[in-house]
Amino acid sequence: MGFDAQAPVIIGVGEASRKTVAGDWPRPVELAGQAIKVALADTGQADAVAAAIDVIAAIRTFEDSGVSMGTGSPDNVPEAFGAAGGITAARLIYADVGGQSPQAMVHELAGEIRRGETGLAVIVAAEAMGTAKRARKAGVELDWRLASDTPFDNVLSSFSILSRAEIRHGIISMPLAYSLLENARRLGLGLSREDYLVHMAELGAAMSAKSLTREHAQFAKHFTTRDLVRDHEKDFRLTDIYRRWRVAQDAVDLGGAIILTSAGKARELGVADDKMVWLAGASETKEAPYSERADIIYARALDFALHAALDQAGIAATDLGPVDIYSCFPVAVYGAVDTLGDPLRSLGDYTLTGGLNFFGGPGNGYATYSLSAMVDALRSNGSKPALVTANGGVMSKQAVGIYTAHQPAQPWMGEVATGYHAKSVALDSAPQGKGKILTYARPVSKDRIGAATLILAMENGARALAVLDDAADIDLGGVIVNVTPHEKRHSAAIYC
Repeated sequence: MGFDAQAPVIIGVGEASRKTVAGDWPRPVELAGQAIKVALADTGQADAVAAAIDVIAAIRTFEDSGVSMGTGSPDNVPEAFGAAGGITAARLIYADVGGQSPQAMVHELAGEIRRGETGLAVIVAAEAMGTAKRARKAGVELDWRLASDTPFDNVLSSFSILSRAEIRHGIISMPLAYSLLENARRLGLGLSREDYLVHMAELGAAMSAKSLTREHAQFAKHFTTRDLVRDHEKDFRLTDIYRRWRVAQDAVDLGGAIILTSAGKARELGVADDKMVWLAGASETKEAPYSERADIIYARALDFALHAALDQAGIAATDLGPVDIYSCFPVAVYGAVDTLGDPLRSLGDYTLTGGLNFFGGPGNGYATYSLSAMVDALRSNGSKPALVTANGGVMSKQAVGIYTAHQPAQPWMGEVATGYHAKSVALDSAPQGKGKILTYARPVSKDRIGAATLILAMENGARALAVLDDAADIDLGGVIVNVTPHEKRHSAAIYC
């Protein structure tokens, strides 16, 4: 097998945080700039690589994703991030919303590199939500705006994460949305709430230990399963099923950068072969809003994406070495664990960073850091291929990549495996009569439990949403309720 000069490879990775960026109030541009500089240095040929950059792609910040802290944002984020890192490019991209974005952007740019349309690209992410929250608490006003009239490619889809019906019925946050998935999985396994709490805590404890291995982990601490099961004021309840340390922590100050080019270009620039990490398989899927999915128990889109990427790379799940599963909530990890089915892999070996709860959940950008950790792992021991998953929305958008430390036997030719066909059902717009609770979610604030959002199988076979007010703190799975339709929000009462 000859040298595949046109194959896309990662040649540099970099991370930054408040540990490496000076000042009390670091801005995203400063974190991004430092990460870019570290990534350039990581290539071993910083000046040559910087001069060859064709594309800068910035991952969309929280501030520009509908989660504003009032700090403002540069008019042109990719330009501003690049300038802070001392680089420029003729083409600037601002990526779409969603945690799938960094991995999906790798796929897009790697495909262009394979086809000869792009020579060298930098993907960069940064968030300073930790700083923004500290500033708000301290009464300090921050202004992160930067003027620019330079054109850029603003990639912003209208893909629906939550349906209007879900929002009207109280699903207004990701912890609530994922509580629906988590309870559905729990009920599908036949586990009590107490047993499932231990199930989630085992995963959390295993992932927390990994956070101690990453320099820029924002919440690095080793928790035991016992720590994550017992009641504690610092591990307070967020919903009926989640406590603080079971979910992504967004109060981070992080920057990350990935540099991509072709293997031939890398050699031309003087980058050593042992710096190159090769893309061997890629897949992406999209799913319907959760309440409309035909199967609400199993992660069908993730299942498809994992198998498609593995098949494209020509490997089995048991062939994998380093693995990082997107870990915003336990169900996202366990969905992959269920699919990969490797009995020899421990729970702690489904993350390279400690996950979005202990490494930190930087908005849309987490996969930038899991990719960086993956590159480190393959350079350290490249005997087995690596897998990275990236998840957006309510397990709505998946992007999966397979990587190798050496030229793969089965080359990746630039095509992303797709083909998943989402199976959905229509919601009854005026449900009436008896229905069985398939899953549910309810918020908890200061130990006060709110109304429960229900997904129901109605007696006539229809799927419906409803809200149950003033229900006791009991397991509602499988409970029969009586539903009354209303113009905006349908109500339910436990059937007696």
